[in-house]
Amino acid sequence: MTKPLFTHLGSALAGGFIFLLCVPEDFKRGIPDTKDAAHLSNPSRKSTRHSASDTGSNHSSLSPTVLKTLPEGDSLKELIAITGISLPTRAELNTYLADKGYPAEGYLAAGMILQDANLMRKAIIREPSNSHILFALASRDDFPDDDRIHWARQLQEAQPDNSLASYLLAALTWKNGAKNPALEILSQVDDRKKFQTFTSESIIGLTEALRAAGNNPEASAYYAMLTVDLPHLAQLLSLSHNLQEHAQQSSRGEAFIARRRNAILGTSLARENDVISGLVGLSIQGNAYENLPPDAPFPIEGMDHEALSLSIEHRRNQIRDLPIATDALRTSPELIEGYGMRALTLGDIEALRWLRSRTTPPTQ
Repeated sequence: MTKPLFTHLGSALAGGFIFLLCVPEDFKRGIPDTKDAAHLSNPSRKSTRHSASDTGSNHSSLSPTVLKTLPEGDSLKELIAITGISLPTRAELNTYLADKGYPAEGYLAAGMILQDANLMRKAIIREPSNSHILFALASRDDFPDDDRIHWARQLQEAQPDNSLASYLLAALTWKNGAKNPALEILSQVDDRKKFQTFTSESIIGLTEALRAAGNNPEASAYYAMLTVDLPHLAQLLSLSHNLQEHAQQSSRGEAFIARRRNAILGTSLARENDVISGLVGLSIQGNAYENLPPDAPFPIEGMDHEALSLSIEHRRNQIRDLPIATDALRTSPELIEGYGMRALTLGDIEALRWLRSRTTPPTQ
């Protein structure tokens, strides 16, 4: 069953850019109007994958013929069509798991491809202390709240130096109706620590499963990068909205703390090297400044409304200058391997910059 989830570069290219490209020039105290970022505030976004059937599949590598017949428009379907990927069937994934000795990461990847929560649960049974699996399952709405909170707490204990683990635990705790315990968790977050999302681990797992089913290695990596789920973003947006509401209802001091935490969360996401996380981070920063009283201190030290406006404008211009991946990879499919490798290690923004450097004709 297909679940409503954020996906990685695919979501950004298919629609996430809208927030930055369509933000109004005039800001109300420097913040985009709520309706302009409404789609980012909605934690439900359709996954682009389809469940694999139990019938056979014909695997193919990258095909220049397919590239020439692609429809116009920079849509996610077109981006995926470039790969020539055929999703593995359940039978093929079962064979892959058996050949690999039923690894926990393999169960997780198979569950992501088939959108099968039972397979993902087998991953945590197989390796209950795996931080990547704890994070992936705790982030998803497929599982009961009590299980997700338990996994998030395990992750926090396993990775005390990962601030994202605490944010996720606070988000799930608050969502479950325990506001004060969630605020206590947030009060102990050390934002000087790392912010690890495990996206690269998920991409690697998906790539291995797709390759084992007979797909082209470069196409597998590219497809995995486009479609990997980012369900934690929905949880962080939910936490941001709860902090925003809490700030509106609290004393001046408590309101500042809530806005400050919201701003720090947004800043952490905005620093990520993938486009969609950056977009969500900017949206959360906007939440921190929304309805800010005229005499209230700024949530981000040294950043007034004008500075925040300039920051958003700077990111918008960065994205405007990037190439459209569909056009570049349609005409030069041999670039997919280099593009996918850079997106995995450096983030899709740097990968798009590299793609631009390889496809832009030299100036005369």
